Amino acid sequence: MPTLNKAKKETQTILRWTGILLFIIFLFLLGIRSLTFIKDLFVPPPPPTASFGKLLPIPFPVKQKEAITYTLNTLTGFLPNFSDRAIVYKINPDQPTLLGLDKTREKVSNVDFTSQETQIAQDVYRWTDPGSDLQRRITINIFSSDFTVSSLFLTTPFLQTLTSSSEKDNAIDTAKSFLEDMSLFTEDLDEDKTKTSLYAVEAGILVPTSKIAGAKIIRVNFFQKDIDGLPIYYDKGVASTIDLFIGKTSNGLKVISAAYFHKNTSNESSTYAIKSAATAFDELKQGKGFVASKSIDVVEVAIKKVSLGYYAGELEQEFLMPVVIFEGDNDFVAYVSAVRDEWINN
Repeated sequence: MPTLNKAKKETQTILRWTGILLFIIFLFLLGIRSLTFIKDLFVPPPPPTASFGKLLPIPFPVKQKEAITYTLNTLTGFLPNFSDRAIVYKINPDQPTLLGLDKTREKVSNVDFTSQETQIAQDVYRWTDPGSDLQRRITINIFSSDFTVSSLFLTTPFLQTLTSSSEKDNAIDTAKSFLEDMSLFTEDLDEDKTKTSLYAVEAGILVPTSKIAGAKIIRVNFFQKDIDGLPIYYDKGVASTIDLFIGKTSNGLKVISAAYFHKNTSNESSTYAIKSAATAFDELKQGKGFVASKSIDVVEVAIKKVSLGYYAGELEQEFLMPVVIFEGDNDFVAYVSAVRDEWINN
């Protein structure tokens, strides 16, 4: 019995000192926060560096303005509080080289585009796949390596119906191998973010489906890793600019359509003052944002998530710049440029 009482007292002592220790830690953290607040109040942090000077506006794709009414329906009912600044990164420009055509010729031949090239524009060439029933062809910039793949997959009888759910994983491997063979599966891609979606083909039109039975196409999207804890968003909203469509032929799974537009971000950066979420939301309501993804004929949108991220599109960009992202139901995604207007060279 004394042993039991002793154990009980020891337990009470341990709990008491644990509580005291936790309280001391709480007071310590509270003190640090208070000192930080007082320091910022009397000694404000230095202003953003803005080393690049005024920036060009983000080159969003040109779209007709959307007549949409917006309401706020976040979990908290409020807009988030952002920092007063964000980092802007310089994007590495394409470097022209005398070996550009030779290197590109080798890249495309690794993925079966072995025909004689045809020049489409100053830096853009096209090759075809002579062994493909789908008449595949690739159009590529010989300096940036941005490319598109096209084929007759919507009208051809040679495309087979998918039969196994394992083909989704195989499609990811096919897409990855395609890019690896072209030396374009870069280190900044985050494989954990990879998305797949299924499509049937009806009367020459892609129809989304959730079932493997009847599907003929697996779409694979690769996304870049976060930068400074912020995700990168693209001009298609829910899809990325590394977008491959995989189909099943008599020779197995093949890339039958693709778009690859990749921004190579440098380590050169500078901080810039950014808008508050409230200011960005007002601009969205005024039609000053870019709607990247929405349902057809939508006129009212309840914004359920507001966050900060970076924007990388298909068009040429000098800088990777922050955007405020507004998301709603049915894959609605819209962006507002986050850098304050006084630092944009309109």
